[in-house]
Amino acid sequence: MNRTVIALERFEYAGRRVAEFLHAELIPYSDKAFPIAFSRSSAIVAVMASGIAVRAIAPLLKDKWTDPAVVVVDPGLCFAIPLVGGHHGANDLARELAGLGIIPVITTATERAGRSSVEVVGREHGSRV
Repeated sequence: MNRTVIALERFEYAGRRVAEFLHAELIPYSDKAFPIAFSRSSAIVAVMASGIAVRAIAPLLKDKWTDPAVVVVDPGLCFAIPLVGGHHGANDLARELAGLGIIPVITTATERAGRSSVEVVGREHGSRV
């Protein structure tokens, strides 16, 4: 899995911590950062406000089966919020970031109900949906 962390310049320290923890590439935020990450990463962590990340990824989204998982982490490294691809790696990535003391904020309905998604069940059985 190729992972990329994108951080605003003023949050570079937090971005570097996340990138080192995940063994991921760190890209400073720019107009080209998300298009570059979408072209070569299966998972992206954005260290910035969620509104910035949403606006940056909106024109890049195609479908849930091919888009990379995107998780937003606040600059204080308190919360990890999957934006897209929750069942396709973002929820797991947010949970993995708990290893840095970051609280995963999972909002997908199946997980909130204490159930596994179809994608997760398939993965556990060596299948794809």
